[in-house]
Amino acid sequence: MSNSKKFTRRDVLAASGALIATSLVARPSFAADKVTEDDPTAVALGYLHDATKVDTAKWAKRAGDAGAKQFCNNCALYVDQGDGWGACSIFQGRLVAGGGWCNAWIAK
Repeated sequence: MSNSKKFTRRDVLAASGALIATSLVARPSFAADKVTEDDPTAVALGYLHDATKVDTAKWAKRAGDAGAKQFCNNCALYVDQGDGWGACSIFQGRLVAGGGWCNAWIAK
């Protein structure tokens, strides 16, 4: 005797309904979730919304000609949102300013 269960049409419809219901749950908007400069991770990484204001004595990676070209919007961790802000994987997908900078910067 086989213990395998056959799926009925009702089972398939119930599962489909559950999938549709979970897809309709509101998801947080990135627009409302911008990283603040006083966020603990931002402080630890020297993140600023305006990269030109970074203290290059403290954050030597941003110093010199090469450092002056480093911005969030040309970092490999940045995903542009089209409004001057982008998601950053370091900040768990929260938005950072395209003209910002942090010490986690990696060239694209």
